[in-house]
Amino acid sequence: MSTDTISEPEPLTPYLLTADVGGTNSRMGLYSLDNTVPLVVKTYRNEECMTRKEAGIFEKNVIAPFLQYCWNSNSNLLPLEDVEIIACLAVAGPVRNNVVCMSNLHDIEIDGTAIASHTNVHNEPYLERIQLCTIINDFVAQGYGCLTLERSDMVELTPGSLKKMDSQGPKVCVGAGTGLGECFLAPDHQGRYTCFPSEGGHVEWAPRNELEIEMWHYLRDKFSYRHRLSVERVVSGPGLANIYEFLAYKYPEKIDQKVHDKFEKETDMKAKVVSKNANEGTLCLQAMEMMMAAYGCEAGSAAIKFIPTGGLFVTGGLTPKNIKFIQGKDSPFMQAYVDKGRVTPILDYIPCFAVTTEDLGVRGAHKCAVMEYENYAAHEYGIQPVHKSSPSLLSNPWLHAGVAAVAGAAIATIVQKRK
Repeated sequence: MSTDTISEPEPLTPYLLTADVGGTNSRMGLYSLDNTVPLVVKTYRNEECMTRKEAGIFEKNVIAPFLQYCWNSNSNLLPLEDVEIIACLAVAGPVRNNVVCMSNLHDIEIDGTAIASHTNVHNEPYLERIQLCTIINDFVAQGYGCLTLERSDMVELTPGSLKKMDSQGPKVCVGAGTGLGECFLAPDHQGRYTCFPSEGGHVEWAPRNELEIEMWHYLRDKFSYRHRLSVERVVSGPGLANIYEFLAYKYPEKIDQKVHDKFEKETDMKAKVVSKNANEGTLCLQAMEMMMAAYGCEAGSAAIKFIPTGGLFVTGGLTPKNIKFIQGKDSPFMQAYVDKGRVTPILDYIPCFAVTTEDLGVRGAHKCAVMEYENYAAHEYGIQPVHKSSPSLLSNPWLHAGVAAVAGAAIATIVQKRK
């Protein structure tokens, strides 16, 4: 009678493949499991690599060449037959069933399941090492990136925010750049956070004064809406350009013609003209202050909707570049953030930060890849996770029960006042 037993397969050495795929470039990275510094980084121009809609064109023209480049350029990598690759690709666009459609690039689809199963590209030795490929939205990557933050990566917007953080509380990420992204994160029973996408940037924008009411009508007509205008039309780079355009229409006598001519000549960089010329007494400064107030208002709305005791993180490309309009209790951003009427006391218990690092999406894709490998290794090899998926420097386990209790008391007080 045989005494042989079935044992778990020996794990191969894992490498993590990440991508930050925008409308213009795809920034690829290869990592070892135990290091957050990439072994190899290379950027590809999408218009050169993806010239048409074709199944598997991204893995054929970007992933495979990148992996080949990695093994050709880095002699420290293990032989290809001894490794397995876990991939996480952060892509601009809505993700459904692990597939994203790049509507601004020939409607090309990137299918994570097809990449991992080698469906579209056969007999490609580098692609065959990919065992798992997860597609996430680019702003979900920002959310996961918030789990990697160090204290030096951010600025407290609400005093004492670090001490207020609940290590098991929900987190919210709001970030303005080319668009307005929003997402939220919630932990499971082991404290592992999952990030959930949203289209919060497309909710209705509500004007807060007479001038903004005029602008609402102006922009509604500009975009041919009947009843609504989304927040992103105001809170984003293009939104800043929209605000300036309205102010120039309303106050033609205040126009600086030299600046205005530059603004009119630009296409995608109109907002940069406004921000660079936001000097005292100018329409550009007024536009910046109006946009930042709307930004703070939306961040405050996200705070009272989710009550993110684990932290509200203001991210996006506009944040570090314009921190002087965001930081400080008298800034346009913070004045609007705390202007929430009867529920304003809730905001006292919500940690709020401005994120000043600009590589959050890349960090988030890596963080997601680590988490996916943990799940993969547990399933395939019975290896329990050794990487903590919740932040360390930003966690205060001894505080979370107290923070939740105080926040709950504040909400109860507000409810009583309403009765």
